Amino acid sequence: MPELPEVEVLRCNLEPLLVGKRISDFQVLKPRVVRPESPQQLEDGVTGCSIKGVGRKGKFLWLDLAKARSRATFPLTIHLGMTGRLFVQDSGDPLPVHTAVVLGLGRKRLVFRDPRSFGRVTLETDSLNQLGLDALSVDFTVDQLGAAFARTIQAVKVRLMDQRHIAGLGNIYACEVLHRARVSPFVAASELRLAKLKLLHQAIHATLGRQIELGLKLKLDFAGEGKSDGLFYFGSASGQAPQSRERFRVYGREGEACPTCGSKIVRAEQSKRGTFFCPQCQQSE
Repeated sequence: MPELPEVEVLRCNLEPLLVGKRISDFQVLKPRVVRPESPQQLEDGVTGCSIKGVGRKGKFLWLDLAKARSRATFPLTIHLGMTGRLFVQDSGDPLPVHTAVVLGLGRKRLVFRDPRSFGRVTLETDSLNQLGLDALSVDFTVDQLGAAFARTIQAVKVRLMDQRHIAGLGNIYACEVLHRARVSPFVAASELRLAKLKLLHQAIHATLGRQIELGLKLKLDFAGEGKSDGLFYFGSASGQAPQSRERFRVYGREGEACPTCGSKIVRAEQSKRGTFFCPQCQQSE
C-alpha cells in the first residue's frame, strides 16, 4: 500500500496536469469504490466543476473542486487502497482493465484503476477529519509527537501507524524511521524520553523527505503494471531498473547486514505486520 511519500509524489505529478481543467463527465465502472454516495450522486456533484488544486493529507489525496461561477471549493477525496493507481491519459486511449472511475477532462481524462477495489472515491470528509496531523505538516512538532505518544501502552511502531494520531506512516516507513532514530519498535510509546522524541521526529522528516526527493527525480510510470514497493509502487518508466531493496535501511532486509552496525536485521510479527529492525542498534531503553 502506498504511504505518504508515494502519495505526495503522485500529487506533485498530477497537480500541473489537472489544475484549471473542467470535469466534463464522470463514470463509475466499479460501484464498490464509490461510497457512501451512489454513482449518480457523485456524478451530479462533480460534473461541470473546475479543479482548483490537488491536496494531500497522510495517505489521502483530494481534488479541490469549484462549481461554475463559485469561488468556494470542496474536496473530492481519493484513497488508493492497496492496488489503486491514478493517472491521466488521452481520452481516445482504451481504458485499462480494472478501471474503477473515470473523470472526463476534455481531450484528457483522469483514470482511477483499482484491481482489488479497496480504494475509495467520495465527497464525504469524515475520513479526512479523523486523521491526525500530517507527518510533514509544519504543525507536527516534537511536542505534538509527544502528545500523540502520551498515556498509551501501545508499542511505538503501532502508535506511529495509527492514522488518528499521525497521518502518513505505514509499515514500511515506520520501520525505517525507527531504525534511523535507533528506537526499538517494541518499546511503549509513552516511555520515550525527550531526547529520543527529538531523534524520532528528525528521523520522520528526514526519511519521508528523502523518499519524496528520490521519487520526484525519477521518471515513473503511474499507470504501470509492474509489482514493486516504496516509490516504485508506480513502476519504473523508460527501462529504469528498480532499486527497491537498496533504498531501505531495514524493511524487507531480514538476515542482511544492518547498514549502521553490521548486525543481522531481524523480522518479527507485530500487530499482524512484519517488523524489520536491528536488535543491536534498536535496543529498548
